[in-house]
Amino acid sequence: MDTATLTRTPEKASRRRRRVAALAAFVFFFGPAVAFAAGDRAGEIENRQLAAFPALSRRFAAGFEAWAVDHLPLRGEAVRAHALLSEGLFGEQPSYATAGPRAYPRVIEGRDGWLYFGDDVAEACRPAGTTAGILDRVRRLGEIVRRSGRRFVFTVAPDKTTVSPDKLPDRFLGEGCLRGRKKEFWAALDAARPPGYLDLRAPLLRLQRDTGEPAYFRTDSHWSERSAALYGEELARVLRPGLSEDTRLTFLGRSPREGDLGRLLGAPRQEDAARWRLDRDGVRRVAQDDRDAPLAFRVTNASARAALFRPRTLLIGDSFTRESTPWITPYFADLTVLRSDAPARAGPERVAGYVRDAEVVVFEMVERYWAGGHGETLTDETLAAVEKALEAAPRRAGDPG
Repeated sequence: MDTATLTRTPEKASRRRRRVAALAAFVFFFGPAVAFAAGDRAGEIENRQLAAFPALSRRFAAGFEAWAVDHLPLRGEAVRAHALLSEGLFGEQPSYATAGPRAYPRVIEGRDGWLYFGDDVAEACRPAGTTAGILDRVRRLGEIVRRSGRRFVFTVAPDKTTVSPDKLPDRFLGEGCLRGRKKEFWAALDAARPPGYLDLRAPLLRLQRDTGEPAYFRTDSHWSERSAALYGEELARVLRPGLSEDTRLTFLGRSPREGDLGRLLGAPRQEDAARWRLDRDGVRRVAQDDRDAPLAFRVTNASARAALFRPRTLLIGDSFTRESTPWITPYFADLTVLRSDAPARAGPERVAGYVRDAEVVVFEMVERYWAGGHGETLTDETLAAVEKALEAAPRRAGDPG
């Protein structure tokens, strides 16, 4: 082989490496832009709303970074690719820890394929407020609503780590503060006995014990369909005893279901999940108004037999309520379901308008946010806006609903 050939061979290899590097750089820097132009949009993959575009202030830079990361096209695909690479090469979940405060895992891998939401730990171990403070805020909300002549009910959707903790690993980061904060919160709630409180923890534990079936999905952060139906039953019972008569819950069998926690890991997991259907004799959907979706939607029902709860009702809730709507809406003649993060999405005044238009207000929030001492519906700004709106529109017995 002559000298010229020897010279050309490494040159060709070098050119190939440069082309591969250039292609990788193009995909890294311009792939998201191309995907955006093709219509790809970021979705909510972390059981929370995407960061909003920040207002101009001294905190703009930090807020803009959070917004840019959340709204990056192909972000979900990148997370999944990272997870597959980490688990394929190293046999473990990817780590997303960063420098600074201790980073708790997004997902806790338990025994027998069980997954738990890491925010249960993060909220308990890094609370934004006190247990006494958050209970005082819901008490204030209840007083504001009742003082205006409206009815108020609130409930706590227990964490999966509270009702089905038996598959948690023996040791995990934050275990001590998680257990301590849970004990503190439930003891404080039991001692406070706040007016309008609907307990779901005891019925869920009883259902799980009596049926031998877990109350929560194995690979999801939420409760099962049967537990969602229990939520609807308990809400109906506290609003009007006997409301759940002429109601049947039918087991439909089992089918594959992909949980949200596997997607959060970037490695989707399926389970064989029990499926149920709620039937209420004579109840039919009259209309569904989705003009305010995904912020809110309104359902109106009529019935030729089963009783309906007639007062116009507003149900403010998080993803536990949204996952449970098929098992809740058939009990109501007129129900509006509003996201609990609506104050951040649309402003406190918009939320106050929904409350003003209701006769009955039901508020649900998952345990981890109670333990974390915060919630968008319970901020000072939201409470003030609701109070102002209801003072201007009190209800009296006999008012048309």
